Amino acid sequence: MSDLMDFDDDDEATAVVSLSDLRRKKEVAHKAKHHLLVNIQGTELGRVRELTASELVIGRGTDASIWIPDDGVSRKHARLTRSDESYLCEDLNSANGTFVQGRKVERCQLKDGDQIQLGPKAIFRYSITDDDQKALLEQLYSTSVTDALTGARNREFMDTLLMTEISFAARHRTPLSFLLFDLDHFKSVNDTYGHPAGDHVLQVIAATIRNELRAEDNLCRYGGEEFAIVLRGIEKHGAHASGERLRKRIEELLINYEGTILRVTTSIGIATLDELSETSPQALVSLADQRLYEAKKSGRNRVVSGVSR
Repeated sequence: MSDLMDFDDDDEATAVVSLSDLRRKKEVAHKAKHHLLVNIQGTELGRVRELTASELVIGRGTDASIWIPDDGVSRKHARLTRSDESYLCEDLNSANGTFVQGRKVERCQLKDGDQIQLGPKAIFRYSITDDDQKALLEQLYSTSVTDALTGARNREFMDTLLMTEISFAARHRTPLSFLLFDLDHFKSVNDTYGHPAGDHVLQVIAATIRNELRAEDNLCRYGGEEFAIVLRGIEKHGAHASGERLRKRIEELLINYEGTILRVTTSIGIATLDELSETSPQALVSLADQRLYEAKKSGRNRVVSGVSR
């Protein structure tokens, strides 16, 4: 008798499971289209970057394809080059070395799940994954950098975002504007109607602003009743016009809280990158904050920028 006739039920079940596993692996392999770098230690913890270019340079320099704001990372630290079905990682004579799976490397073909360490603190996981897993990772990161009350990005995200956007603006020679605004006399809303009313006002204001922004703009909660907006590619005249549009939109809002109509106004300070002698996030925020104070001091419900001064 042939070997086929010696199969018992367990053998048949094992064969079916094996075929099922093989089919599932083939389906996953077919769906696995995204090559990702996920921050698992250091700044921007959890951030997901999709690798699409055939060659990318990772480093602290403003001309790096993937910019890492970490002093332990060299200006041009490592290069990723697409090779076959994954990426080749190559150290670019960095000061603190490039490590893959804990081993210092000069060149290394990456595998799904490999950990890449640049210098002492910046660690990433290289993943080859499908649409569903990519979406899940992005959702987890988005939740971690979002203010629970307003849905705006949080202060930590804003600090990192400014560094990234300043680097992008320097690399591409494009303008960058930063709007810092504060709701006028907001304490009186809390004192008169209670903190739940104040929370409702903040939620409505945040939703209203988001509806006025482009997809590439970022609304962040700076703290309390203060918000900030980072406008990529917008110079000072455009930023001032955007600030005026938002100021007017907020002034016209009729906010219904449990049958009571609440109205608020906002003061806005605007700074642009080309106005600074020192191109740093701190300098950009400081200039916007000075102008916000000027807007408050000169009567509130107004915009102060390099255009209006």
